[in-house]
Amino acid sequence: MLQMCFAGQAQDVPNLPETEDPPVYYTEEMPEFPGGQDSLKAFLQREVVYPKVAKDNGITGIVLVEFVVEKDGRISHGQVKVPLWTDCDVEALRAIMSMPKWKPARNMGRPVRCYYQVPVMFSL
Repeated sequence: MLQMCFAGQAQDVPNLPETEDPPVYYTEEMPEFPGGQDSLKAFLQREVVYPKVAKDNGITGIVLVEFVVEKDGRISHGQVKVPLWTDCDVEALRAIMSMPKWKPARNMGRPVRCYYQVPVMFSL
């Protein structure tokens, strides 16, 4: 099961060039995966490969990954916010960073950089 989570206040992101606007957490129009939530769920089900070591050890749970949807829809600055097991964390982040371009977030009709969080579930 895939659930979307939004949390926190707008924050500065360290190590960004000064010319970039900082990403925000909330926008008038949130970013959207091509085809919507059902397509995002289907993409992750196809893309995520359960790590053998985790499967052999009966590891199940959720890895929460946060990333930025850029103004052009690219995915950047991916990071694991809530880890599960190292191999699962690496796989979840790999899958998220391989996503196609999204429909970007918008404020006042203009695209903006936006944080987004996706839980990636590992269940046997």
